[in-house]
Amino acid sequence: MTFFVPLNDFKPARDTHRLPLPKDWLAAQWATRYRDLPALETFLQEQRLTLLLDALNEMPTAGTESVQLWRDFLGELEQTYPGNRVVFSCRTLDYSVLLSPRERPVRQVRIESLSNAQVEEFIALYCPEHGTTLWQNLRNTPQLDLLRSPYYLKLLMAQTTTGDIPAGRAALFTGFVRRALQREVQGGGRLFQPGALVHQRDVERLSTAHPWPPFALPESGPLLPNLSILAWQMQTRRLVTVASQVRITYDEALQMLDHQDAVDILQAGGALGVLDEDRGRNEVLYVHQLLQEYFAARLLARQPQPAPVQQEWRVDRVIPDLPSTLRDLADTDPLPPLPSTGWEETIVLAAAMASDPARFITDLMAYNLALAGRCAAQPEVAVSEALKATVRRALLERTQNPRADLRARIAAGLALGELGDPRFARRDGPYGTYLLPPLIELPGGTYHLGSDEGLYADEASVHRVVLAPFALGQFPVTNAEWALFMQAGGYDEERWWDTEEARAWQRGESTAEGSKQQWREIRKAFQDHFDSLRQWHQAGRITSTDVEYWERYARMSDADFEALLDAWYPAGRQTQPRWNDDAYNNPAQPVVGICWFEARAYCAWLSAQTGQPFRLPTEAEWEAAARGLPGRRYAFGDNFDPSYCTTFETHIRSTTPIGVFPRSLSEN
Repeated sequence: MTFFVPLNDFKPARDTHRLPLPKDWLAAQWATRYRDLPALETFLQEQRLTLLLDALNEMPTAGTESVQLWRDFLGELEQTYPGNRVVFSCRTLDYSVLLSPRERPVRQVRIESLSNAQVEEFIALYCPEHGTTLWQNLRNTPQLDLLRSPYYLKLLMAQTTTGDIPAGRAALFTGFVRRALQREVQGGGRLFQPGALVHQRDVERLSTAHPWPPFALPESGPLLPNLSILAWQMQTRRLVTVASQVRITYDEALQMLDHQDAVDILQAGGALGVLDEDRGRNEVLYVHQLLQEYFAARLLARQPQPAPVQQEWRVDRVIPDLPSTLRDLADTDPLPPLPSTGWEETIVLAAAMASDPARFITDLMAYNLALAGRCAAQPEVAVSEALKATVRRALLERTQNPRADLRARIAAGLALGELGDPRFARRDGPYGTYLLPPLIELPGGTYHLGSDEGLYADEASVHRVVLAPFALGQFPVTNAEWALFMQAGGYDEERWWDTEEARAWQRGESTAEGSKQQWREIRKAFQDHFDSLRQWHQAGRITSTDVEYWERYARMSDADFEALLDAWYPAGRQTQPRWNDDAYNNPAQPVVGICWFEARAYCAWLSAQTGQPFRLPTEAEWEAAARGLPGRRYAFGDNFDPSYCTTFETHIRSTTPIGVFPRSLSEN
């Protein structure tokens, strides 16, 4: 049995003003909906229930107390009603620490964006008349990355009849509202006749085929401006610092509007499909949180107020600080970002619609630099290259500032990736555009390599190696660099694949075999050390999820494991990295999911582009570059510190943007 419950109705009782216990609240919700079924308690006792608790971040009083109540409820379920399941959805990781304590971790799953193939299939299914044209117009454009969700794609297909693409999300929402208003005006309903809510001039404009500016709506009458006022007031009164879909009583909505036609405005908002009136609870809400944020953004674009998104970034001012956050995380939890304000997405939408986007972004930089970078990177935000250069320099400085919290440095690095990293020179070569990476000169000399610690059986004892001078890329090859290799047809051009084995791989022969063989060897290691897996977990070397997966792989039959590998690594020709994952795909992150043949092909392509001999470093060169002439134990020194690198202890659980560990950068 599944029980789907939106958490935006979990709030204090009106008579006591106290939050209910989750179990009691769920039982009341169940009894109201399913009067003919046994009580919720019956299904809990029979261990037959899966609770689907939607939008943890949308609880009206979301925060420490609310989330801790649900955390305690999970503990009660585990002890009293084992066998039932609970699935929470949440917009961000803000609540991961509160909900997932060390002693009872809650597994986290990220919902990935749709891939290119999934977007194309979605469009073909839902837009058969002009889906082909729509996909051709959308593919390989910046807008594609903004629309990789079913919700955005449905909005797009509801308003395009020729395959044209709105210039970003703000334009997408604007087009949706404009088309809904045209529909209602043409339908001749009372609320949309020229008069109190919609002026005659607006009706005439909506009835013509004259093109509209991307973010323009007919706002001469009070209807649309008051929908923005309502959204702004609803977001402002939230008791939490995270984005949430707000519910208010009908009387509160009338009070917020404070307009003689407030009743008609709410009714018209419902007719447009942007407001929803829950008559059973006598409440009003926007039909989707994104629409609420869009209408609030329209007001914010006219009256910029960056203060709501002010975010601390200094090590000594961020609360909770990094050590406290790491201490409280369950072993499976990824490091959450800095605490959000709840206004971030509204600000991003407002930046696109602002009359002076340059001033909007400049003022925003002092309050939330990473968010200013996100705003400036939007393809529909028209700002000068000079301003973008200013934002880039500020973001770069933040990524290398040792006084900045690691999470702030990561956020700045991700924003810098979207905006473009000034450390890479963008140039046009004989085979397309490329990024020339910054290089570090390594002096020739005698380097001490290897280890006497015996950590790995194949490590040599400490020995000296004489190396000639060489230069190494300062950073791993990034997704931004690799994207240009793909755009230049790097996977199709045989000349970059310089051996028969490489050319066979390029043609699609045995492309999956290397990865499969690696996993076979890993599984063999799991089987050989099966009794040690839980000891490694207790020693803090692997997570509880690792143990679960690795034991499962070890117990699989050979046939079942081979079937799993076939699903992970389908055979055939590859034209992009295998690892396509939002958590690793920012332009500033190192490219992942490529094999040795692909890496060598990239080096050959870059060599032809630059006229310089690029190649992969030898093992000795790699270790010498990391340890330096002094032979450091780590790149940042001889003593381990998880704040200086991406390790198991930092809980990042993915790659980081390049250059966000300033101490290691300064000492190399």
